[in-house]
Amino acid sequence: MQALSDLWHGVSRHPWKTIGLVYLAFSALFTLFQAVNFFDNKVKFEGLIYLALLTSLSVAFAFWRVWKPSRISISVDHTNTSIEIVFGDLFRMPGIKIISVNNFFDSELGKPVSDKSLHGIFIKRSFGGHPQGFDAQVDAQLANEPSVDVPQKQAGKTKSYEIGTTALIDVAGDTYILVALAESNPATCKASSDVTKMWLALHGAWQRARIEAGGHDINVALVGSGLAGLGLPTRDLLNLIILSAITETKAQEITRKIRIVLYRDRFEDLDLRDVKQHWEE
Repeated sequence: MQALSDLWHGVSRHPWKTIGLVYLAFSALFTLFQAVNFFDNKVKFEGLIYLALLTSLSVAFAFWRVWKPSRISISVDHTNTSIEIVFGDLFRMPGIKIISVNNFFDSELGKPVSDKSLHGIFIKRSFGGHPQGFDAQVDAQLANEPSVDVPQKQAGKTKSYEIGTTALIDVAGDTYILVALAESNPATCKASSDVTKMWLALHGAWQRARIEAGGHDINVALVGSGLAGLGLPTRDLLNLIILSAITETKAQEITRKIRIVLYRDRFEDLDLRDVKQHWEE
């Protein structure tokens, strides 16, 4: 069923490309079969069966070209862990969810936390946009974590934590690991990050996940692609997360399944078949 859904998604997004591919394949096959007829009179390609065969092969070729899987699984060599990459909604996935936040663990929607970011969407969906419940759990989690007070920060919280610091949040039976990935500018509240910070943040997230997983799946979004984006293409960003997960897993198992969840707006950016081939070569 998933394969059919993926096929329909490809055809519906590229109807003219699909028709063009059918025409291209039909023309090539027709030319090939007519050439066979020309050089060997004993072989006859004609009639409805011939036409149906040409059409079926052409449609199959077009479907194969426009179809892309929305889910793949990569086995980590010499471990019991698999890394699944799937297009979907992080919040609907079973298991623990990892969400990146800024170094202040801000909760105020607006300048400190954009409501378009995954951090902001989490606060809206899980806390109704009200920061009190979020702050209570975060403050309890970070009580013993080293911090630096930044009184000149224009909006939001003023305690800054190291990149890679984590906080465990429980909401309506779901468990989330918040990890500090981006540094927020005190004057503008603009969050920014880079590859080094992302690697440190992922390291902190995997360490916390290793403690909290208890056999449950671990889910992580395409961190670094949002408003604090690293400026990397989707494929490179995904490969960086996969490499981090493999490196940590080989050092010590985190859990049996790590799931990287991509939103559909990235579907045209990469073909998961190429990703799977790259990591299983």
